[in-house]
Amino acid sequence: MKLKATIRESIEPTDKSVIVEFYGDAKKQHFEVHCTFNPYQLGIRKWDYWEFKIRFQSEIFEEPKTKKKSYFTHLYCDEAKPVNE
Repeated sequence: MKLKATIRESIEPTDKSVIVEFYGDAKKQHFEVHCTFNPYQLGIRKWDYWEFKIRFQSEIFEEPKTKKKSYFTHLYCDEAKPVNE
């Protein structure tokens, strides 16, 4: 799925993820997107507007004592390109 987002935190050369706010999100939530590439080397910088090809990955954690399950959704990006407005 392709989603447009604004980069909300600075990117360091060693970062493997970016913090974004997706376009059109009324709540203006921030999400961590894990990258399979180096976002700094690609030229992603704070306040830039990018289109990310996102895939979801679920992680299920089961509490050993209670056997209660918790579900976590991780966002991964294999491809990104800048959006020029």
